[in-house]
Amino acid sequence: MLKGLKSAIKWIVAIALICAIAVGLASINGLKVSRTIATVNGSEITEAEYKFYVEMAKQQVLSEQGIADEDAAKDFLKNGTVEDKNAAEYIKDKAMQQVIRIEVAVVKAKEAGISLTDEERSAARNTEGMDEMLKMYKVSAETYADVMEKTYLADKYYTKLTTDDPELFVPADDEVAKEINTAYALVQHVLVSNTPAANADGSAPETEGYAEEAKKKAEEVLAKALAGENFATLISTYGEDPGMESTPDGYLITETGHTLDGQSQMVAPFTKGSFAVNAGEVNPELVESDYGWHIIKRLTIDETHADYATVQENAKNSLMSKNYEAYLDSLMEKMDIVKKDNIVKGIKVKY
Repeated sequence: MLKGLKSAIKWIVAIALICAIAVGLASINGLKVSRTIATVNGSEITEAEYKFYVEMAKQQVLSEQGIADEDAAKDFLKNGTVEDKNAAEYIKDKAMQQVIRIEVAVVKAKEAGISLTDEERSAARNTEGMDEMLKMYKVSAETYADVMEKTYLADKYYTKLTTDDPELFVPADDEVAKEINTAYALVQHVLVSNTPAANADGSAPETEGYAEEAKKKAEEVLAKALAGENFATLISTYGEDPGMESTPDGYLITETGHTLDGQSQMVAPFTKGSFAVNAGEVNPELVESDYGWHIIKRLTIDETHADYATVQENAKNSLMSKNYEAYLDSLMEKMDIVKKDNIVKGIKVKY
């Protein structure tokens, strides 16, 4: 009998080892085997899901910082800071907050009897033709489908809440007006180039000492602007950006420097300089970019602007989204949320 028991134990150990090896191989080959990294009222968030949100948060933060260069991104993720936090830790915290919010909405949706239709589930799990996006976010098609299914549920929960109470997340008009002039900047600028224009005969222009003289001129223009001289006159007299002729009312840009149509993006120093002051103010500092020196004036966006209806709708939707997030955050206080910090700590933000 003892001999039989020893034999049985050997088989159990062997089976356990085989299972462990199978799990390890599955993980190596990218199959759907992922540790639970957090739970919300027992509902699981996988490590793979969290890593996807980390990648999304990283891309968002890099865009907000105006960083597109790979070496600059690596340096920022290693040494940069955001809101007094190490950039990588800030991104991980942001990702955890986002993924938990979604899970809270999923839990509440299920409690309310909300589920996905077959068509919605099929749409959520359809990743056909998304190879580039999956590669960019470093996620498997299966994990992305899981994330999207939860996102659909969270959206349906939002729809139920706003159907039951249409005014629940609607911001006041003055909040929308403030958001417009916070999330967007309407700016004019005087550009003083740091390089001379080509000679009319096609010969190379003289460059020695040009940048130093150009900066002195820019400083003089800035002094005039701060003294209250007409900014449009300063643009026409000193400006070297042809865009100010074709867009005399100014550039309307987002916090990431993108134009409203999303087709163009300002260089990072220009964007930062634009949002460094309030509407109606001239930036008291010269803003330097590869193009030269910018004297920037931020204008107020009001009903007279041609794109006001668009930015108003965008600002309203943004605030409604923020209000929904705040609502989900308030629900967390009454929910059992467990995070496996030992796993979170081991996850790196890579570029």
